Amino acid sequence: MSFHRMFWIILVATVILILTISSWKLWRLVMPFDYTATYNYEAQSAMLGPEEIYRYFHWTNSTSCLLSVDFGFYVAMGVHIAAPDGHKAVCLDQFIAPVYNNCLVYSFGINNQWTFDDAMAQFGCQVYSFDPSMGVGDYDRSQQIHFYSLGLSGRDEVHPSTKWKMKTAWSIYQMLAPRHGVSTLIDVLKMDIEFYEWDAIPQMLRSGFLADKVKQLAVEIHFNANDTLETFKRYASILQDVESTGQFVRFSSRPNPGLKAAVSILKDKEEYIGLELAWYNSRFYYSIDNNQSKTRFFPYF
Repeated sequence: MSFHRMFWIILVATVILILTISSWKLWRLVMPFDYTATYNYEAQSAMLGPEEIYRYFHWTNSTSCLLSVDFGFYVAMGVHIAAPDGHKAVCLDQFIAPVYNNCLVYSFGINNQWTFDDAMAQFGCQVYSFDPSMGVGDYDRSQQIHFYSLGLSGRDEVHPSTKWKMKTAWSIYQMLAPRHGVSTLIDVLKMDIEFYEWDAIPQMLRSGFLADKVKQLAVEIHFNANDTLETFKRYASILQDVESTGQFVRFSSRPNPGLKAAVSILKDKEEYIGLELAWYNSRFYYSIDNNQSKTRFFPYF
């Protein structure tokens, strides 16, 4: 083979390699990588041991969102530095971000901690807030924050002991449809409802509400330190259903520093019994604005 021909073969191969790498980098800018396939936690939860279950809970998959922002975060300066409970991660990637001044938020579990709701309202969202435990009736906190003395559960009922009025997410959505529209998507559904998530999420999956109506989901999940391995497996199975059946992509998992205890299934090793998880709905990652004819591209604020 002549030197001249060898030179051109090497040159062409080099150009192809450069173009391939450049295309991959450009693709990564608009579509974060989801490690679900490579970091395979889609196995049946029954096969997971205690340590594996906790690794699954802690798995962040943070590369799936390029711009994850905490709404409602602030630092409290006192005896020690702390970030009070209430903030939640929201993915602001241009293909899934709430539209500034035109977005809808459901916030379940307030406990008089309004930082998240206030931050989403400042972003221009209409925020519907729910908590049956605060001892107050329905009222508008502001023009953009609307409070309801309702709890989220897996069924419509009056709680037998607390007498709280509980509803499913779908029932609440139908109740509020006259206010925010019958087909409006929920940009962010936040949930901090002290164990009721394990009843509410399966119902949201079964009804199709989660897949069809929710673009992002931010949940604080809770465990008891003495829960059995079977209970932990059931919790892991519910989250796996969110990520497989519901097609939600996790982009954040962080422990609640105030919820740590000696966990029985880990032979009393100290671990977190409360974690903040956040996902976006892959079905809506490339969403089209109601008033636009094409997908938004950066810059989008």
